[in-house]
Amino acid sequence: MGKYIRYTDEFLARVREDADLVGIIGRDITLKKAGKAFKACCPFHGEKTPSFEVSPERNTYKCYGCPAQGDAIKWMMEFHKLPFQEAVAAVASDSGIVVPESQVDDSAESQMRRSRLASLSKALQDASRLYAGGIERSPTGRQYLTTTRRLSEETITSYQLGTVATGVVELLAKRHDPEILIECGLAIRAEDGRLFDRFRNRIMIPIYNESGALIGFAGRSMIEKPDRTPKYLNSPETELFHKGNELYALNVAKSAIRSARHAIVVEGYFDVLTAHQAGDCRVVAPMGTALTNTQARRLFSNADTVTFAFDGDKPGRSAALRASAVVLEEIRDGKTAQFLFLPEGSDPDQLIASHGLDAWNDALATAYPLSRFLADYVKHGLDMDVPESQVRAAEKARKILARVREATLYKQALTAQFERTIGMALPA
Repeated sequence: MGKYIRYTDEFLARVREDADLVGIIGRDITLKKAGKAFKACCPFHGEKTPSFEVSPERNTYKCYGCPAQGDAIKWMMEFHKLPFQEAVAAVASDSGIVVPESQVDDSAESQMRRSRLASLSKALQDASRLYAGGIERSPTGRQYLTTTRRLSEETITSYQLGTVATGVVELLAKRHDPEILIECGLAIRAEDGRLFDRFRNRIMIPIYNESGALIGFAGRSMIEKPDRTPKYLNSPETELFHKGNELYALNVAKSAIRSARHAIVVEGYFDVLTAHQAGDCRVVAPMGTALTNTQARRLFSNADTVTFAFDGDKPGRSAALRASAVVLEEIRDGKTAQFLFLPEGSDPDQLIASHGLDAWNDALATAYPLSRFLADYVKHGLDMDVPESQVRAAEKARKILARVREATLYKQALTAQFERTIGMALPA
């Protein structure tokens, strides 16, 4: 499928010229000054001797060990896997350049795709307005948001929270093609051909992508019977919504994260909302699923430190272990990750709502560095005075170290920590 939007050559030249390429790449990998250029081990292929070079003079990068080369836009496309239009917008935003109205490719294919995406987006926006209006007709939903979750009217309005009872598809079908309602995840067609709402009797939480476009919803059940309906229900995978790529509220949080160079990842949507309301806008959440590599890359592209907040119970520590496996694959030298384990039965939402932002910040200060968390995992349940246990621990350590793909120095330091923990040298 070809590109359906193109920018003027003059605009693209300005975006490329004004880009702080060293700063952009330096947020993702560790660069070292080498004369007039900066060097690093190439992030696109495994190597021990740096052959990747960034030239501030030419505002380009090039690897002398593989075909990788390009400018800031190409970097966002290759490293962050962004489509061309999003890559241009990301680089322009980084330089403070306003993206103008784009020139349109008038090919029939492009027109059809553009029209379909616009139709999907319009249907989602109409649904969002209906959901937001539903709060006025739902005492149960309003009580849940304002009393149970202690959210202010300002937060409810700012994050466009809503409610839905029996559904809105019947109304939407008067203005939108039923197939569009199905394609954007709002409706389901039954075997007999009838159209049903995907979301009913739920608190509705709009989900926006990093650029601020509405792409889907999360719905929290207002029926407290888990055996009858899932507590949370997300939009399905659609042409607009890919849950493994998105982080809830990153569009709002990005500015605070970049300013602090610190991102905080929690498990729930309401954890995010409560934190933002209290004043900590560095907080985001995955879409109710385990952390993905794409999400980890997005976090590290905006932050130097990423803190994951989990429950301190067994499921919470299992979730932390899964997240650490992904982090190890994406971490670069100069980046850090840490884990906050809250008391069993507690979560960021409850902690902040009950004890305030100071208690939240105090808790964050107790977060475990990734290295300590992994060292504890390696030796957990094993007696390091027993050779057999040392071997088992060494095997666990070896598997962990094999996941570190880019952070050469971090891998060396982690190896040394494991050797101290286990009490024996690990094979190279």
